Parts: sequence; structure tokens; C-alpha cells
Amino acid sequence: LTSFLIAFVPTVWSPTVIAVVFVLVGGGVAALWQELRARFRYHHNASRWLALAVVLPIVAVAAAVLSARAVGDAASFTTVSGLPVMIGVQIITGAIGEELGWRGYLLPRLRTHFGVTPSFWIMGTLWSLWHVPAFFDPTLPHHSMPMWLVLLFVVFFGVFMGFVFNRASESVLATMAAHLSLNIMHGLGGGALASSMFWGVQVAVFGVAAV
Repeated sequence: LTSFLIAFVPTVWSPTVIAVVFVLVGGGVAALWQELRARFRYHHNASRWLALAVVLPIVAVAAAVLSARAVGDAASFTTVSGLPVMIGVQIITGAIGEELGWRGYLLPRLRTHFGVTPSFWIMGTLWSLWHVPAFFDPTLPHHSMPMWLVLLFVVFFGVFMGFVFNRASESVLATMAAHLSLNIMHGLGGGALASSMFWGVQVAVFGVAAV
């Protein structure tokens, strides 16, 4: 686990690190502080979007697990004793590490040039392509996943998170909640990560949401 985190954490945190560097170079510490305050602010009118951000990934992955198990693509569930480590890993990796970079920094700047809805799709596509190298690393779980289905899922999930980010007054709290909800549900197990059914159901759910 330690060697995995040493190799993996710098990668998943790189979007946020790069965003912080860009903001510092462009406007200094004052600009960074202003950016962080805007992106981590909780808005009372965002509660229903926070709820949607958490609930939809739970529903989608639960449906995917049930469907995968129905066609024989079952996997073991995470044990109760393993839950704290699994949740801890999800917190310190992509669910928290990526959001300030992809949604907090990139998405508002894409919107300035391309408009609201196109920026969702551009960001989702770029985010999906960013995952491609993981499928060629045999030490990562991506290596056994159906690449094209997973990449399509990432595009759709990215569009969904762009929508949630926009409705939650551009706070990454909503997208962090969505990302964490999804990753924890994946971490619970139950469906084989190599299953086309497992990923196909998620593509269908978030494809409808994206459209």
C-alpha cells in the first residue's frame, strides 16, 4: 500500500499542484487565497446539489454491481476491517487531489472561452484522456478494465460533475462529494472491475445524466 501511494498520490494531485502554481505565477498569494475561498465556500442553496452529487454515484454503482453479479461478474466485497483503509485511500487520492485542478481551476476558464455546456464536455473529454496512461500500467487496477467503456464513463461523469459544480455556485465541495461517493462505492467491491456489464451500466446512467 505504501509503495502504491508513493507512486500514485503525486500523479493524482498533479492537476491541483499545477493549478496552484499557475494561480501563484499569475497573481501571487492574494490571488491563490481568493481562488481557494471561492472554490471551498459552502453555499446554502447548494444543499440539494450536494445531495445529488452523493446519491447518483451510489445508485449508479449499486445498479452496476447488481447487474454484474447477475451475469456472473461478481467480485468479493471489502471486509469491514478493510473499510477504514479503503476510505482513507479514496480521500487522499483522486477524490480530493484532482478536483481543485480539473473543476476548480480549468472548468471556469474553459467556460469563459467556450460557454457553459461546451465547457463541461471539453473538460470531461480532457479528464478522460488524462486517465489513458493508467490502462498501460500493470500495477494499477485500470490495467484489467475495459478501457473504452471506462473512458466514455469518465467523460459522462465529468459532464455530470461540471453540472453539479455550476449549480453549487462553483464550489468544489460538490464535486469532491461526487468523486468521493463514486470512488468509495467502487472500493466497496462486489462487481468485477474487468466486467463490461459493470462499466456499461455506469455509462448508461451517467450518459443519460450528461445528456
